[in-house]
Amino acid sequence: MTFYTIKEAVRRGDRLKLHLADGEHVVEPHVLGRDRRGRTLLRAYHLRGPQGGASGSAWRVIDVGTVLRAVEVGERFSSARPGHNPDHPLMSGGVIES
Repeated sequence: MTFYTIKEAVRRGDRLKLHLADGEHVVEPHVLGRDRRGRTLLRAYHLRGPQGGASGSAWRVIDVGTVLRAVEVGERFSSARPGHNPDHPLMSGGVIES
């Protein structure tokens, strides 16, 4: 159900808590797509990361296959942060939701 949770969060503008191998990350998901090899990717604005891990606010591309669990935070965002690129070159396999 992780894929559908992420897809709906992109559609509605809901913040997500993503559980990855290195810990918990809070993101604003903007574009769900595929690369040319067919991997599903998420372009998101990263708000917070795990203790001692990569943290800070920045745009990230996350391989959805590495997401162990995705949970809606219960907060919405209304617009993209500066630097948003809906046509990111890694999404060369097409956009699923934006």
